[in-house]
Amino acid sequence: MSRVYACLLAGLALVLVALPAVADDEQTLKEDKRHVRDWNAFAENLLKLHRRQIAGREVEVKQSVGGYAGDPEFYRQVEYYDKASGRLISRLQWERENPEALHTAEVYIYDDRGRVIRDYAVAYLPRYRNAPSQTLIFVHQYNDGLHAFRSFDASGELIFERCEGNYHGRPVSLMLDVDEIDEAAYEKRRFNRGIMTTEDYRLCFDGLDETADLYLVPN
Repeated sequence: MSRVYACLLAGLALVLVALPAVADDEQTLKEDKRHVRDWNAFAENLLKLHRRQIAGREVEVKQSVGGYAGDPEFYRQVEYYDKASGRLISRLQWERENPEALHTAEVYIYDDRGRVIRDYAVAYLPRYRNAPSQTLIFVHQYNDGLHAFRSFDASGELIFERCEGNYHGRPVSLMLDVDEIDEAAYEKRRFNRGIMTTEDYRLCFDGLDETADLYLVPN
């Protein structure tokens, strides 16, 4: 299971067990027209990227059915693999009762060495489809055995950072959620200390995109 897919499933599982509360959030979301516009545009552009990625290449398509507690056959899942390399290009899920309704989508972009350099994901809730409930933009960087990535949402907010690997025989593991990122940035700015001033952090993240501006329209 991919990291993006795991994030989507975890996020959806949390909100699906509390749909009445989500209804209140949905009402709030309807009032935020810019958020609704931007996140729906992101979903549409992600589907466009998926179509560009599979156009003109030989792909292997795998289909399955899945769902959630109480509705185990909620979606039809379609995975697209590049036949030559076997790499996953994209994974789409469609509501079975509403075949034109996208449930989730993931698209992967690789470098010439077969490493993921960007990946994107979007998810809608089953009943509240005013806008996606989750959007993810991951940008990746590799440095001498280290793999670092930053995650943004479709509004451009940085929400997660992670780095793992082995740098010249030394294990490195860093993980910061949105609150920890804010706290670390404040410590660095105010006191010139904290995790963002460490060698490991620099090795992992120096040179990696600090904003999602180039990727808010998935490419």
